[in-house]
Formats: sequence, C-alpha cells, structure tokens
Amino acid sequence: MTVEGAMQTPDGAWRVEVVRRGTTRWYRIVHGDDVLDWLSIAAVERVLDEGGVDRRTLVEVDPPYRPPQSSTSAVRGR
Repeated sequence: MTVEGAMQTPDGAWRVEVVRRGTTRWYRIVHGDDVLDWLSIAAVERVLDEGGVDRRTLVEVDPPYRPPQSSTSAVRGR
C-alpha cells in the first residue's frame, strides 16, 4: 500500500490521502485519532463538509510513510 499524495488543513487537523494498492486507488481521511478509509471523492467531500472544513484551504503536503494499521485500529469507511 502506498500513499500517493496528501492534502491537509493549514493547522494539520484534517488530512486527506490518496492511497493505492496495486491498481486500486481510494481516499483516506485522518482527523485526530479517527481514520476513515476506502472513501470515494464524494464521501471525502461529504465528510469534510460535515466537519466544517473549507476544501479550498487544503494544502498539498508530502505523504509520509504510514505503517500498516493493526486490525484493532479505528478504521471506518462511510
């Protein structure tokens, strides 16, 4: 699994990542300890809107390596 790109709010509170495994791509949102994985772009827009995040404020950042999460982590899809 590879994080191909990432954007976040200027304060770093919300982060959106583009993730790839093989030929499959999806989006992930990281907000505090919450991780929402396997999202479509429509779901990303909805979650950010519900969280009061102005998508125009997102800035591109280097995607750091993120080790695979254990099965006990807080991973949810919408």
